[in-house]
Amino acid sequence: MKKIKSIWYENRVLFVLIIILIICAFIVVGVLAKYFFGSSSSKYGDRLDGIEEVIITDEMKNTFLDNMNKDELVENTTIKVIGRVIYVSLDFKDNTSLVEAESRALASLLTFEQKYLDYYDFNFTLKANKTETSEGFLIMGARNANGSGLVWNNNTEVESE
Repeated sequence: MKKIKSIWYENRVLFVLIIILIICAFIVVGVLAKYFFGSSSSKYGDRLDGIEEVIITDEMKNTFLDNMNKDELVENTTIKVIGRVIYVSLDFKDNTSLVEAESRALASLLTFEQKYLDYYDFNFTLKANKTETSEGFLIMGARNANGSGLVWNNNTEVESE
């Protein structure tokens, strides 16, 4: 017993440091296990939590399609919902200007109630073919659920001379 007491008194700083090291190792292993293995049972994590309250129904999609296809400038409309993103593709008649197309896309958001606008992101693709009298366009726009307006990214091909 005297031997153990003498080893303890001679090396107590070392023993305390080893105990601290063991505690830190357990903490690191716990944090890494939680980070890599997680606790969620869904492969998408928690980003779709609450989607049950604001689910886009087929009736809402059909209403949106009907409203857009009633527009005299719109030739074809498609809508697809994937997760928290609503993808809308609008094909316009050939002589439609880009400003008119963008305003129609912005106005199409009025079809959805505010709770849907606050939950879903929207991605728009607007397209009009090039003709002899118009340049045509292909433009994409996005609206974030936390944002207030549409942001446009012009993808119209430019021919180099």
